[in-house]
Amino acid sequence: MEIEDNDIKPGILYGYAVFAVRLGSISDPMTCTAVHYSDLDEKKLIAKTVGGYCQFNWRLPSENCLGVRILRSDSAGNSVVVADCVHAPFVDKLVKNRKQYQYRLQCVYYSAEETVKNREKFLSEAEKENFNKVWKNQRSWKYSLGVTVNLTPELPPRPVKNLNFNVADEKIKIFWKNTGEFDLWFKEISADKKISIAQEGKIFELDKLDELLGSGVILKTAESAENFCEIEMRGEVMKIAVISATKDLCVLNEIFTAANVEPCEIDETKTKIDANGLKLVLKNLPKNLYLIHYKIKTEDSDELYATIDEAKARHLNRIYAKKYAEDTFISQLHLPQKELYITVIGEYKLSDGSTVFSAPSKFFLNNRPKSEIFYYLEWGTSGLFNKKAQAKNCKLIIESDAEETPRLFLVCRKDGRMNIELKDSATQILESVKEYKTGFPNKKLEIILPDEIWKDVAPGAAVKLLAQDDDAKYFDINATKPESLTVPKK
Repeated sequence: MEIEDNDIKPGILYGYAVFAVRLGSISDPMTCTAVHYSDLDEKKLIAKTVGGYCQFNWRLPSENCLGVRILRSDSAGNSVVVADCVHAPFVDKLVKNRKQYQYRLQCVYYSAEETVKNREKFLSEAEKENFNKVWKNQRSWKYSLGVTVNLTPELPPRPVKNLNFNVADEKIKIFWKNTGEFDLWFKEISADKKISIAQEGKIFELDKLDELLGSGVILKTAESAENFCEIEMRGEVMKIAVISATKDLCVLNEIFTAANVEPCEIDETKTKIDANGLKLVLKNLPKNLYLIHYKIKTEDSDELYATIDEAKARHLNRIYAKKYAEDTFISQLHLPQKELYITVIGEYKLSDGSTVFSAPSKFFLNNRPKSEIFYYLEWGTSGLFNKKAQAKNCKLIIESDAEETPRLFLVCRKDGRMNIELKDSATQILESVKEYKTGFPNKKLEIILPDEIWKDVAPGAAVKLLAQDDDAKYFDINATKPESLTVPKK
């Protein structure tokens, strides 16, 4: 025989007595107690992530429930009690972005069994009142089995920075600067889909993505920290939306049009400085080229080369392609006497009215006046009256008023030829001179060369003072006594 009592409240100890009745006689009772500590109603539990935190809201199962204990564990098996006994709503802020956590929410009750034991004490009313005050602070808690939820907090997505792309070899190469932890989606947009630029930078729910951008396919996804991705070019023109996305939210960064257009490139052989003016020449004039954006920056600029973002914002100098076709070059006068970093970006207008930009073409020119370094050799001599130079007791004399001098190399050719290059395998380094960050002491160096260095050098061989290629473009190194650079007889 089974009887159910459906009218019980959580956290209350119930006592039951069962009697047997037969022919008007009642047996002694069989007694037992029962208590139930109810869990939260999962239908009324709200657990979600908001702004990178984990947020909870609930309704307690009865007035006997004191609150909720919350335990948290991560994928590494680390567990911690987040809250002992709290009321809704509750926010856990001590979590990491994009890390999965498992929570267990247990209802907290006073121990009903302990309540019965203490009520059996025989106390006066005054003693009971005093006892209850103390006992209330000393009573132990009981916990329900608990409800488990899994959450992965995520900060809202953000637009990336410096978003750029170029098309080469049938591939779209996309670059950006990371601004947080989220995914990037690259979604193809139909050519006739009109989307307001006002939507860029706004946060909206991920399930509204197709409603905003259409049902085009996601071409690729990437982690924002990768800062680069590559997409196969399909057809001549593709319209692509770049979206920062988390589990529930997304941000439209930009919609760009990629096209197989000819590059707009600087002709490095014809671009040169002439009479302190720059003559900037392109390799060719590509089809559909509409505007040529260009900029000359110096070594003290924050960014040495210009970007497509600057071109889009019209922050660069520009000239119409038609005008360039008439002039065949771009002229820039009054150049600063510094290192010059030149950028050219082409803007194209396609047949559908869309605009695309070419990858920046970059070129470096040095317009700094070269510092001068002068040198000669002093050879030892023999004879009292008719003194002749000999390959011994030689001094290398170097003079310069440059504020900084590079490392220098005194060299000759093993085969005795006159054409001497530092990187040539036939070049023999006889002596090296260290660099001076603050220039030569008293603007002059005198270096005594050991006689041994001339041991394997043939008389009549030419000697030369050189700097490495990276340094040579900043210095003119000239011999003040060219005749001293021929090795005399030993």
